[in-house]
Amino acid sequence: MKKIIVTLFITIVALSAQAQKWEDLSAEQMMEKAKGFREDNQKFLKEKLGMTEDQVIDIDNTNVCFLASMERINAYGKDKATKEKWAKTAVQARQAQMDMIMGADKRKQYMDYVTAKLKKAQESMK
Repeated sequence: MKKIIVTLFITIVALSAQAQKWEDLSAEQMMEKAKGFREDNQKFLKEKLGMTEDQVIDIDNTNVCFLASMERINAYGKDKATKEKWAKTAVQARQAQMDMIMGADKRKQYMDYVTAKLKKAQESMK
């Protein structure tokens, strides 16, 4: 399960590879960056948003299911328009699940945190 959860964050961590390009990193370096990104996020969820361990596990599970859905959409979608339609539906479903787990206000705070973190990583790569 941990491998699946870490896989979820690999695409996000690609943006945070500051001094190197993601594709230049070894598998071990990629795994370490992904673990670090996940640990930072879990720390934020627990310390800043007051999530319980059960809520963090539920968030991880929601993210794993979302990633699996996106992979299936990519694999089986017949064309770009169909893929976009189904991806939009998957995003809406994930948002609803996150709202149930943490509440809409905390989900927004979490999304703002992740967005700022990714933006900072992008800027450092320029």
